[in-house]
Amino acid sequence: MKLILAASLFLLSGCASLFGDRLTEEQQIQVQVQRASEEAEILNAEKVLEKGRYEEAGILFRDFQGRRSQSIFYQSARLGEAQSLEGLGRYQEAADLYRDIYLKTLKHQPEIAALALYRMSFAYEALGDDLKTVAALLDAKRIGEHLPVEVAQAEIPARLAAVYGRQGRDAEAIAYLNEAEKGITKVMAEKGPQVKADWLAKTYVQMGSVSTNQLSADNFSEFAQGQKWVQVYLIKAMRLNDSTWSPRAQTKLQETYRDLYTQVESAKTREVQNRLGGDLFDLMDQADLYRPIAGQKMNSYEQAFFVYLSEVRKKTEKQIYGSGETMSLTEESQKLNSLKRSGRVKADSLLPEEKKPSIPLPPKVVPEEDPNL
Repeated sequence: MKLILAASLFLLSGCASLFGDRLTEEQQIQVQVQRASEEAEILNAEKVLEKGRYEEAGILFRDFQGRRSQSIFYQSARLGEAQSLEGLGRYQEAADLYRDIYLKTLKHQPEIAALALYRMSFAYEALGDDLKTVAALLDAKRIGEHLPVEVAQAEIPARLAAVYGRQGRDAEAIAYLNEAEKGITKVMAEKGPQVKADWLAKTYVQMGSVSTNQLSADNFSEFAQGQKWVQVYLIKAMRLNDSTWSPRAQTKLQETYRDLYTQVESAKTREVQNRLGGDLFDLMDQADLYRPIAGQKMNSYEQAFFVYLSEVRKKTEKQIYGSGETMSLTEESQKLNSLKRSGRVKADSLLPEEKKPSIPLPPKVVPEEDPNL
């Protein structure tokens, strides 16, 4: 909200210069009172949006636009409306609105334009357009000085890692995941004791959220591979035990595994079912590495998720092994499921900063013409 306020003050000063008049003290007070009232409305609508009440939030944002068409917060309200549409699954409408906001705010409200670009990537991902998703993320990264530091330095790199991961471009995925880890570590160090659980949990949720809207048997393996890179962030968000974002992380993870299992269950042939089941086992094995070990206390969100994960594993095993047939597990699954498997691996040792690969960041892959425009 502070970034939007800064843009608003810039616009106000520009208007004053345009008319060549200096506001009287009484007029300045009136402007401040009106701005405070409008800000309170936007903040209230954003709280409703954050709680996932998308229909209600959309109504609040549209109502504001109808009454405050000349407000400095007008484009902020449109941005909120676009996020509400996104939350309701109306991804094409959201993408179109984000694009329009970006075009209309790039010059005078670059903070809003940058956020519109970033959110546009979520809509494009849900629509299954990886090219536009990457383009939106890289363009948002390019004007990252106008974004909250955690978005520019942690969330965008993590989302790029997920996209490149599901495309099988492991070098790029590792490079961006390293950048995300360094970014979140740097931001947390700069904030120091002021780091709040809700802020960090929200950041982790943004870093780890991947859309299953276009999931199918054909892209199942690629999706599972991309999910491997970022699901740890949702697990970390649950661990923070935040009342708003930890349940969001739990819900997102469970919905992802539900959708993955549904693909296994509905596979048309035994061969396809075995292939999908092997990928799902691998993904669950990796998630289990982050399960608190015996003796460590789990909060309610972690407990509910890992109970759910065990249920998905049992149902998948029943689907794969129920008929008495056997399937060949991948080498990774054989090691993790073997009775003679080695001791528990410390989860943090799998994070990219521990591996320290010397891989340069990939060049920008945006086409000559911006596909967002």
